[in-house]
Amino acid sequence: MKMIKMALLGGAALAVSAAGAQADDLTALKAQIESLNSRVAQMEAAPSVPAGYSLLTISEGPQPVVPGLEVLRKDAVAYGDKATVISILPTADAPAATEISWSGLARAAIQYKDTGDQDFTDRNRRGVVIGRGRTDGSDDLDVFARGQLVAVAKTETAVGEIGVKLDLRGNFDGQNNGDFVFFEQAWGYWAMTPELTLGGGFAGSLGNIAYGYDGACSCYYTDNADVGLNPGDTSQMRLSYVSGPLSMAIALEDASGTGNRFSGNGSSADDKLGGAAEIKFAGDTISGEVSGIWRAGSNAPGFEDVYAIGAGIGFGLGDFATITAGAAAGQYNNGQDYWRASVLASANLSDEVHAELAYGHTSDTFAGSDVNAILAGVYYDPVSQLTIGLEGEWFVNGERSEARRNLAGAVVGRRDFDSVDNFSIDLVTIFKF
Repeated sequence: MKMIKMALLGGAALAVSAAGAQADDLTALKAQIESLNSRVAQMEAAPSVPAGYSLLTISEGPQPVVPGLEVLRKDAVAYGDKATVISILPTADAPAATEISWSGLARAAIQYKDTGDQDFTDRNRRGVVIGRGRTDGSDDLDVFARGQLVAVAKTETAVGEIGVKLDLRGNFDGQNNGDFVFFEQAWGYWAMTPELTLGGGFAGSLGNIAYGYDGACSCYYTDNADVGLNPGDTSQMRLSYVSGPLSMAIALEDASGTGNRFSGNGSSADDKLGGAAEIKFAGDTISGEVSGIWRAGSNAPGFEDVYAIGAGIGFGLGDFATITAGAAAGQYNNGQDYWRASVLASANLSDEVHAELAYGHTSDTFAGSDVNAILAGVYYDPVSQLTIGLEGEWFVNGERSEARRNLAGAVVGRRDFDSVDNFSIDLVTIFKF
């Protein structure tokens, strides 16, 4: 009996000792949790760097896409698909509230250009030949250069994303180093909803068909023939809508210009407006667009309204090739009708090499002659920061006529010009960041 009592007393003592040890461990654990909570509270209360933010990062990212602003293929090829991105995050685990992306390039090319001689015939008012002559052509060898810097900034606000794009460009020829620096684009936008965007600034017109000879080529120093489907950049306000592969936009444009035949005005002092609209479809294999433009004519005599309607279509043949075509018809500001059409094929010969070939035609141009043009190019991209290309272009300005006038401005006959060939070839290098 005594032995049983001793055993019970020993077990009770051991149980009390174990319970005391567990209580000590629990107290220590509670103290550690309270200390951790205190440190977290201190970190949350500490000021961010820079003030108002928790994290700032600099990294390489994809080229930003500005809602409602089209990026031509030639621009996408020129800059590549990468940009340097500064991201400012409100917290370490949240998406960036503000992003600033920038990229740029410097390029140079040595180009040979040949313009042929052109024969002409002078006739009187009755059409009788009264003389013949020739305008001399030229052959030139030049080194051209360009520098370009693009910055895009966007911020999430209480009313949606707001952003700005600035595209600064300088073209150089010889020792002149400042007269050709200008803004290629200056654009702002407000993404009111994921589908609807309000934008404004200076950029390409919605009337531009981004397909074919001019719209889809790389063409760094070719694309000089008058076969483009672009009515010209202008200041404007634009409303865009995107839903899946379908998008549409409408813009109010300024129609003033300085004699550009696609402008409705002959003087920048004219206060005329215009409008443009487009509908686009962007699929994995097939893409296309239809657009229209109208710009009011000048009050000055001889300047009519400018208008055009155009369409483009593109086909993707996997990763190997693309084929795009475009056409447009309308009226120049001198009242003359025209139509234009072109097609371009681009093929990836390897991971580093691609080639392009295009044909374009314009009928009834501003000068009264047809134009036929061919361009070709082969481009080598060993890395994303470097492109080396060999380009060539040949085009013919067809026969045309212009009025002959006396000193008083009265028409006394006409001068008929024969067709003339133009040829150029260049070696171009593009350095990007």
